[in-house]
Amino acid sequence: MERTDIPQKTVELTLNWIDALETCLAERSNQTVTQEVMKAAGEKCSVQILDECRQILGKNPESVGELLGAMNRRRSQSHNLASCWEKQDNEARLVIGECNCTLVRAGLAKPNPVHCLCSLGLMESLFSAVCRGRVNVDLVQSIGHGDDVCAFNVTFEE
Repeated sequence: MERTDIPQKTVELTLNWIDALETCLAERSNQTVTQEVMKAAGEKCSVQILDECRQILGKNPESVGELLGAMNRRRSQSHNLASCWEKQDNEARLVIGECNCTLVRAGLAKPNPVHCLCSLGLMESLFSAVCRGRVNVDLVQSIGHGDDVCAFNVTFEE
């Protein structure tokens, strides 16, 4: 498929469309539905990250250590980001100083409490790809909630 430049009016329309969707979820939906919708969106985003991790490793990541190593290489080499995942036992942590969402970075979305729920689905999907047991993702802080950083804690059973 050939790529074309996206007109600025289309970018603005997309930004407004996403904003309207997230506002509606926040104002008219119950918390469970909002979380399920945004989790599903995050699961779709994880596919691209897993593909990039496969390219870095030359194979599918088979452990949390391999996944985190590939994600950290991806963050530093491909995206010029300094923050990295840290792992201790069955817990991994990431603290980032700016929103790393592709849509936000492209100017198509704005950080907000609903948008940040997408990250939970993304992280759960990434870790579930290499874990056989339970994966629990906590969004400890987020820029979309007015914090200075986004901080994630992931506990898992390999």
